[in-house]
Amino acid sequence: MLSLPYRTIPPLAKSGVAVEKLLPAKFTKIKSRWKPYKRLSLFFFDGSTCVSTPPLMKDQTFTVIFPVAGNFKLSCLFHENMEGTVHVLDMSQKLPHDQAYYDNHAKSDGRTMLQDMLEDMDKSGKHQAHNAVTAGLGEVVATGGGTHTLSVMRFMQDKITVHKGDTVEWTSADAITPHTITFGVAPLDLFDPSPNVTVDPDGARHGVLNSTSDSIHSGFIQAAPQDRIGLAQSPLGVTRFRVTFSKTGVYPFICALHDGLGMTGTVTVLP
Repeated sequence: MLSLPYRTIPPLAKSGVAVEKLLPAKFTKIKSRWKPYKRLSLFFFDGSTCVSTPPLMKDQTFTVIFPVAGNFKLSCLFHENMEGTVHVLDMSQKLPHDQAYYDNHAKSDGRTMLQDMLEDMDKSGKHQAHNAVTAGLGEVVATGGGTHTLSVMRFMQDKITVHKGDTVEWTSADAITPHTITFGVAPLDLFDPSPNVTVDPDGARHGVLNSTSDSIHSGFIQAAPQDRIGLAQSPLGVTRFRVTFSKTGVYPFICALHDGLGMTGTVTVLP
């Protein structure tokens, strides 16, 4: 496995040529017949071992040199279904396209998929109850290079107004990407819900806020993975979180995973 980010069209390279990508993933040091480099961002990959990265920030790069021809799968270890293929040709073979071709093709596909998501967002806003929030939208898309996900990191109804004693329900509409609904201070453990969260008979998580200074955290709100033949059935996913507001005030909330991308909102509670 080669941990590289997904490209809409499979990139091609020649053996011995370096391919640079931006990579958020866990780092696994490889063992090979080549001498190790002091720079951890440069590796050879021939398909016999795993090459992966440390968590990288925007504009950081990770370089992989392909010493042999072949077809190599790449994936992001942080995001399910974010994968693709690198076709490495022998140096004697001519590349069918340059990198600009793939970049332009990816941008075109990106615009098409975003337009599709905008239409989904419009439909979501029209069919929601006044006390319901869609927590993110997402879909899985496949091409000849592999599958990837398209996610909108937003609360579709980011400003909600209810009355004291009302309950608001957040529902994830993302097939893969997890989200959280977090009021107040986010815990160190984002995966699990905070201790003041209970489970309703229908499986939805539920919390009560008695003050604008209270904290509550849903844990990961995420659909269950696809069941596979020969494997044990996966448990039900938790895709809904409810909060009952017993006091008036303005209650800001965030997705603790994606608030830096603008996934935030407020609930205003009237008498």
